[in-house]
Amino acid sequence: MEHDSFPVWGPEHPGDTGSEAMPDDAGRRADRERRLALALGRSDLLGAAERHWGALTASEEAVRIARRLTHDDREAYLPDLALCLANVAARYVRLGRRHEAVDAGREAVALRRELAVTRPDEHLPHLAGSLNALACDLSRIGMPEPALDAAREAVDLYRELAARDPAYEPELAMALHTLAQRTASLERLEEAVTHSARAVSIRRRLAEEDPSACSATLATALHVLGCRLAALGRREEAVDAYAEAVTIRGRLAGSPGARPADHDHLAAVAREWADLLVETGRLVEAVEALEIARTACLSAGDVERAERPATLPEHPGGSRV
Repeated sequence: MEHDSFPVWGPEHPGDTGSEAMPDDAGRRADRERRLALALGRSDLLGAAERHWGALTASEEAVRIARRLTHDDREAYLPDLALCLANVAARYVRLGRRHEAVDAGREAVALRRELAVTRPDEHLPHLAGSLNALACDLSRIGMPEPALDAAREAVDLYRELAARDPAYEPELAMALHTLAQRTASLERLEEAVTHSARAVSIRRRLAEEDPSACSATLATALHVLGCRLAALGRREEAVDAYAEAVTIRGRLAGSPGARPADHDHLAAVAREWADLLVETGRLVEAVEALEIARTACLSAGDVERAERPATLPEHPGGSRV
């Protein structure tokens, strides 16, 4: 999911209910309300059942409770309010309420920025995730420059975090992808390619360490890089990126646990690869790529797409055998 790299629900301090610090009745009442707010934040369970409006209602109620608690004790409950705002922003995105998502996301960023000043180790990762989500939300409402600023800051924070702890490298790659999207939307294609290439470099290293967990994301990153290289007219480099993506997707589709989606991904990237090969005059390889796509469609059960005729030039020039 593009919106936020952190869980859609749950406390930012797992296991910390604060009840020990509040032994009186008012404290127990506040603790119960906090638990209720965080439980309501588990609205992803409702969303998974396509009950998006119910999920949104629960998330909005969680924000109201957290806001009331924060008014009474800002220091204790501010992290909960920030979390609930990030949750409700994700709900608004799913329902197409983009401006409300931006408003909630901006407030979550502001609160997490405040929290990161005093407890950076604890809150910088959450701030980076909220900035990445806000960059996507701002782009959706046609604010490319503020979106770019948020994406840049997210990358800077994740780069700082990954330098201290390599466990943040997947999040850094994700943020670089977001930044590449934002720069590409402003027609800054060379810069977009640079960010995409850095994301590929991270994904490649992760895939070498754990192929089963990271190969799919590497294939996606290579696919995106290939698209951007092609848009710049760097077709030979694009062909190479596509070729590697097809190889990885083919390996995933041929694995014992392959799903129909794996064959769908292979078919899509192979067809685009074929188009690019045609543009570079490599028609024999283009035919082979189309056959890979056709076979993948059949494996996915999409006979109609598998039998869709290919469009190759009648008089090829410069084809390579």
